[in-house]
Amino acid sequence: MTRRLMNSFCALLIGLALVSALPRDAGALALNEEGTMNLTVRAYANVRIGTMAKQSVRPGNQPPSCAGSPPDALQTCSFGGTFPYSGAGNVIQNRYFLDARINHDLLDWWSDVLPKNVTTFKYNLTYRGEYEGIYDFGPSAYKNSLESRQELEEALRQSPTFQQAQLDSIDFSLGRQRRRLRNVASYRNRLFQAFVDWEQGPVFVRFGRQNLVWGETDVFRLLDNINPIDNGFGGFFIDLDERRVPLNMLRGSLSLGSLGPFEQAFLEGYAAMDNTVAFVPGAPRGSPWAPPLGPPTGQTLTILEAPPTGLPGLRGGGRFVFNFEDFTFTTASYVTMLDTQAVRFRSARPTDPGFVAGVSVIGAEQYAPRVWVNGASMTTAFSDLQSVLRAEFAYFRDEALFRGPTETAFPGKGTTPQYITEFLGPVAGGTFDTVQRKNTMGWSVGWDMNQFVRFINPNQSLFFSTQFFWRHIFDYDPLTALPVPEPNNQLRVVPVPQDQFLQTLLINTTYNVAAPFTDITMQAIPGFQMFYDWQGMLLFQPNVRFIRDPWRFIVDYTTINSGVFRSQIGLVRDRSNVRMQIEYVL
Repeated sequence: MTRRLMNSFCALLIGLALVSALPRDAGALALNEEGTMNLTVRAYANVRIGTMAKQSVRPGNQPPSCAGSPPDALQTCSFGGTFPYSGAGNVIQNRYFLDARINHDLLDWWSDVLPKNVTTFKYNLTYRGEYEGIYDFGPSAYKNSLESRQELEEALRQSPTFQQAQLDSIDFSLGRQRRRLRNVASYRNRLFQAFVDWEQGPVFVRFGRQNLVWGETDVFRLLDNINPIDNGFGGFFIDLDERRVPLNMLRGSLSLGSLGPFEQAFLEGYAAMDNTVAFVPGAPRGSPWAPPLGPPTGQTLTILEAPPTGLPGLRGGGRFVFNFEDFTFTTASYVTMLDTQAVRFRSARPTDPGFVAGVSVIGAEQYAPRVWVNGASMTTAFSDLQSVLRAEFAYFRDEALFRGPTETAFPGKGTTPQYITEFLGPVAGGTFDTVQRKNTMGWSVGWDMNQFVRFINPNQSLFFSTQFFWRHIFDYDPLTALPVPEPNNQLRVVPVPQDQFLQTLLINTTYNVAAPFTDITMQAIPGFQMFYDWQGMLLFQPNVRFIRDPWRFIVDYTTINSGVFRSQIGLVRDRSNVRMQIEYVL
């Protein structure tokens, strides 16, 4: 199956090369003489190489300070977050992607029977195919998991209740992990979007499987929490628009025109009846993009619960958009399911998936409660400064947060008496709830500007974009945390502060250059992105894009310098990488 899939992708790229050589206008390819049916395609293949080794419990991969430590000391010495171990220089992604869309305008076909004020009647069908090659021909850690046996064994030995017989479960755990990787993280073929558009007078309706984006932020979302995000093929290293997953949705808008001092006002609302959420299937253990939960020893079991279909899983809401003077304002209110799931710990049960007698201790039920989001956004342009100011605010009511044994509240290492009596025992007895519902707030301000810097680029301006984010948790609980083990103390979890601050910066510009040894002119777009988390984390990404329509070639390097193991950036601090990608856009 994999070889056939690879052959299909190769045939696709060859076909796209032939199509690109044909004379055509820029943009979509017309499929009929009238030009009412058009095809747009985006396809790429990439390779991403890790530039630093992942730390793990595998012998030889502990920090130098742990050399010669006895097995019972590994718990205080080994990192153990990311799994499996992958050395610097290993390929961590070999992704093949195809997005093909057909847009068909039906208005001319039905003009004789439709009312005269119908201005839009069309449909969209989008196919998406994705394939990850490292599980077939990547490094052995991903291709066959043989090296992961040592990580699993060492992780089991860290348990204070370790018995030699527990090692018999390793083959079962590895086999289960490999099957899940194959099922959900190797390849996907989907009818991704399918919807119909209808516009009649001031009313616009879109019905079907679709995406809907609200808000003014980039990369990190506030009001843009309608559609779930798929992190299974690369986490936030993949562009946000590519990770957004459609929902079965009815969406409509009503143009109101001018209302007193307000201009170009409209109302928009949606209702989505779908059980799709971000963490089902998510990125499973054994993937380079899995959460840093350590090796899948079977001690803590993952139970994924998709939301119900029908009315119990209904999501929806509305917004009001208008212009006032030189400002565009949006107010919004909707009910949704956030990407970060609720995680409830309880005693493991024999009926839980992956249960191993004598090993499994905790069952982690993961589900998506509905959250009420209210907020507003504003944007305005300053023509003299060639810049745009944007701001956004969102209030999340009853967001599900995890609470657990942080190092501050549960000092010490391993299974201390306090850990047993105040956490492990109450969790097993059902008296300690690891899910809390809290109101939270997010706020952002952004500034986008074009500015000439002649000594850098005498012909084109530089584009600058920066955003500042602030997140606050009301009625803060000191046990608020992520269900992720602390490095060097695997029975404690990563705390979440009451206030989080994050800054982003993007700079790029465009040059027209000649390809070496040819007279072909192309665009070269160098730039860099930077995320700075005030907890002590920095992500820096220089990049360059070469564009000669319909082809693009992209090279970027991402490095994460994190002094602490914290959200949002610090959890991926050992995944620095360089990417090379060739892309075709029709």
